[in-house]
Amino acid sequence: MRKPSPEIFVLGDINADIIARVQSWPQPGQECLAERLELHCGGVGANCALALRRWGVSVRLIGSVGKDDFGKFLLKTLVADGVNVRSVERTANAMTGMLYINVTPDGQRTFFGSRGANQLVGRLGRRELRLLGRAQAASLMGYSFLNVSSEAAAHQIIAAVHRNNGWVSLDVGMEPSKEIPEKILRVAKTVDLLFVSSEEAMTLAGRRNPEKAFHFLLQLGVPQVVMKLGRRGCSIIDDGALRQVPSFPVRAVDSTGAGDAFTAAFLQGRLRGWRISEAALAANAAGAAAAGVVGAGERLPTVQQIVRILSAQRLKKPWEAVRLAVLRHLGGGVDGDQRDRRNVSRSACTTNC
Repeated sequence: MRKPSPEIFVLGDINADIIARVQSWPQPGQECLAERLELHCGGVGANCALALRRWGVSVRLIGSVGKDDFGKFLLKTLVADGVNVRSVERTANAMTGMLYINVTPDGQRTFFGSRGANQLVGRLGRRELRLLGRAQAASLMGYSFLNVSSEAAAHQIIAAVHRNNGWVSLDVGMEPSKEIPEKILRVAKTVDLLFVSSEEAMTLAGRRNPEKAFHFLLQLGVPQVVMKLGRRGCSIIDDGALRQVPSFPVRAVDSTGAGDAFTAAFLQGRLRGWRISEAALAANAAGAAAAGVVGAGERLPTVQQIVRILSAQRLKKPWEAVRLAVLRHLGGGVDGDQRDRRNVSRSACTTNC
């Protein structure tokens, strides 16, 4: 008998991503045409939820979309991949969040757009709070702390999950405004797992050295900090020491969603009781796999694609033993993932009831 899949609540933005690949960044006033535009499901909340589904994790997404065709497209995409969207609000007071993403040949992307309906996420009702009272884990994003109502929902989630002895993660993704660092520092003291880029860590800590910034965040009392280093992998505390987890080189075509794929891979490892080094290495492989495709959302990598990244490169000691341990974890996970994908259309109804 298969073990029941782990379950997590995700609070975060749900956007329509319009992606264009261009040859170079335009000069002011210059016309910049792309051969085609691509429409994808996006937003840090939706990306994380879809990436978690790739790992066979049950996900209930909390967010808001507009009562428009973009909102319908996003909800249809999420349901098709088995994400529970019963806690996603539909509002007539704003358009669905939308981003135009300009991608250059080096894989760098620049965003233009508005969070739209994402700014209208309200306080949670009794139904969601009752469900959260049984939750094992929840994942939050820094964007939720940009608005009073979504910030209130985030604090409700933290309190409800902790009452159930569950754990909460926060992926900073912080905007460069003066108020946000102080808010994030306050909430960081109340979560169990903090994801932060080296730049975000230095901003939060007021330090110019990433290692000093990392230790500053630990001194806040956060039980676990994971620092994303992009192409250089990530940093974690393992066996009491700060360690840099090796990356997996790929030809990057679009970094959109790579950080969300990283977060989801780490979270599923935590949900399944993996060692932190194993979860971190799998997360690096997932981020690398995501950078190898254009778009995020429904284009995020499957377990099979991540296994291919993990299988393609031997690592130096002690990380080679960790790589092999992750592959052993996934030995049966690939077949399970395939079964899960075949059953998505059948299970979408039951996961959204």
